[in-house]
Amino acid sequence: MLKSAILLVSLLSLGCQMNKNKMAINWQSNTVLPDSNKQQHIGVAGPITGIINNKLIIAGGANFPAAMPWDGGAKTYQKDVYIYDIEDNGHIVYQLRQDFQDSLAYAANVSVANKIYSVGGERNGNATADVFIYYLEGDKFIRQDLVLPNLPIPLTNGSLTHLNNVLYFIGGENADTVSNKIYALDLYDASSKWTEFLTLPNPITHTIVVNDAMDKLYIVGGRKRNVNAKSDIYKEVYQLDVNTKNITSLPNLPEQLAAGTGTFYKDNILVFGGDNASTFHQVEELIAEINMTTDEVKKKELTLQKNNIQSAHPGFSKKVWRFDLDTKAWLPTDEIVGDSPVTTTALIWNDLIVIPSGEIRAGVRTNQILSGKIK
Repeated sequence: MLKSAILLVSLLSLGCQMNKNKMAINWQSNTVLPDSNKQQHIGVAGPITGIINNKLIIAGGANFPAAMPWDGGAKTYQKDVYIYDIEDNGHIVYQLRQDFQDSLAYAANVSVANKIYSVGGERNGNATADVFIYYLEGDKFIRQDLVLPNLPIPLTNGSLTHLNNVLYFIGGENADTVSNKIYALDLYDASSKWTEFLTLPNPITHTIVVNDAMDKLYIVGGRKRNVNAKSDIYKEVYQLDVNTKNITSLPNLPEQLAAGTGTFYKDNILVFGGDNASTFHQVEELIAEINMTTDEVKKKELTLQKNNIQSAHPGFSKKVWRFDLDTKAWLPTDEIVGDSPVTTTALIWNDLIVIPSGEIRAGVRTNQILSGKIK
């Protein structure tokens, strides 16, 4: 009898472990940004986005409405807010559009207690140190009058997370530098200012940062630009204990990735898409050649070659990776269905992943609001 009971417990334990090691994501891409002036929305990269009171917010961001940048198109910073209802069944339903008082893109943002915190970013190509709080009053998206302290320096393309009522801003860049700092702001202390919390092993932008809701931050992949040379694209993964400030290395990503999105779900780090730089590095090498040559004929040839590569960009990775914190292993799960966006934010609502708009090829945005139900 005892042996039978032990066997039953062992089988149940094995079954639970097998279920834990399985994860499926049912991807949907049938929700989009609304048409504008009877034309399909072209999408935005780097929007301020979050979930407030079961409503999805997408604000600001940037795109190229007239032409691609290699054809002389100017990046335009948008001033629209889109609000969607997230229904109990996970359907995302467009509700309304309103004017956004800012033209901000590439800020790091996080949803906390029915507010969105936005840190850094850029306007008209210039990095900012601004920090804002947004909320909903009825159906109106409002910037809170309370002004939070600015970052110590202007930074765009950084990452943000919230843990134990502290905001952590990781990396970022401006015209002069790529940051290797983590800055922290204690939201409990009304007089608090951003403090330098930690120096990272490498300067970093376009990284994924998540937390375990207890005491650990996880920093996954990312990028560092270099002058007249290829960017460093990282596959390194770090675990940071915010209590001890101890930073340790975890097993690397299966491939180098930057600008993807991610979230934390039941002791797993989920990474969606990203740029492995296979095309990006070709473009950077040509830009470096263009900058260093004085032969105008050669310069035009290289520029045409670069433009052709950019216009034929195949899109970003559709792979989805899951890091199991118990087994310390990276495992694949269901690939993204539809466009695979970068330079946006992955949000999680119950078991629903939401990835709004973003960039899908060099210079090209998507109007898609990607969602995935975790099973």
